[in-house]
Amino acid sequence: MNHPFPSPQARRAFTLIELLVVIAIIAILVALLLPAVQQAREAARRSSCKNNLKQLGLALHNYESTHRVFPPGGLGFPYVWSAHAQLLPFVEQAGLGDLLNYEVPPLNAFNFGTHDATEVGRNDEAAKTKLSLLVCPSDKDVVPGSEYGGISYPGCAGAGENGAGTADDGAISNADGIIFSHSKIGFRDVTDGTSNTVAFSEQLLGDGQNAAPTGADFRHRVVELVDGAQTTPAACAAGAAPAWSGERGELWVNGHLADTMYNHWYGPNDAINPDCHNGYHNFALVSARSAHQGGVQTCLVDGSVRFVSENIFLDLWRALATRAGGEVLGEF
Repeated sequence: MNHPFPSPQARRAFTLIELLVVIAIIAILVALLLPAVQQAREAARRSSCKNNLKQLGLALHNYESTHRVFPPGGLGFPYVWSAHAQLLPFVEQAGLGDLLNYEVPPLNAFNFGTHDATEVGRNDEAAKTKLSLLVCPSDKDVVPGSEYGGISYPGCAGAGENGAGTADDGAISNADGIIFSHSKIGFRDVTDGTSNTVAFSEQLLGDGQNAAPTGADFRHRVVELVDGAQTTPAACAAGAAPAWSGERGELWVNGHLADTMYNHWYGPNDAINPDCHNGYHNFALVSARSAHQGGVQTCLVDGSVRFVSENIFLDLWRALATRAGGEVLGEF
């Protein structure tokens, strides 16, 4: 019997060679596209990080306009309120600021039964608030294992050369930057020029591991000397380190070196020397550090944000940290 329509032809399947060629092409395309996607994401994160620093710069200006000085980096133990805690009303965080009582210590750990435990406890609870403004999206937002909100943008205390001698490098008070313990610095004091003086930069949050790092990767850990020991370069050398801390940047509320303040003793992203502070956090030799390739972002006192190469000359980097050093600066 003749059929009115021809029977359909059988379809030919892919051969193994053809299938392998298709898979290879897809793999090549993924290999080409993935770095581009990662770069685009990092560019977005870096842009967000830059915007955070701009917001802090604007808040710094508004605070100075109100109080005629920049916020101090701390008010002395146990009232170790950070400059960032004092900036809260100027970064649209007045509600959080209203929860804080600046007349008592900011944390339970700093209250030895001499202040109202309820008030201090309320401060401690508020300090657990995670503020996206204070952390760079290229890094994490908390130190692993900590319940407190972290901070990526410490205030610049100075060059780290401000002590009475070589044994006093990195002091937290009487520093030559704009944000340090008991500071009362205003625009009038920045005689080097607001476009030549750093206000904030970046730091990498600790990894929560209080042990010597494996190999030479110490970016997320800090050498910690005992009690009030002087942070001399010899004492802070990685090979001589008595202890390590992985808690840098753990507390945005805490006015401590290696938490909410830093200096320019080492260059940006220093790969040779680990950051160093003592147990009292009143002396430190540190570096600005970031998760960005090639350098760190800095907010200058004029409110502008610049990306500074990690290859900048150290003398120039330290000069950018001083408010009245009288240095003649070139391009950076």
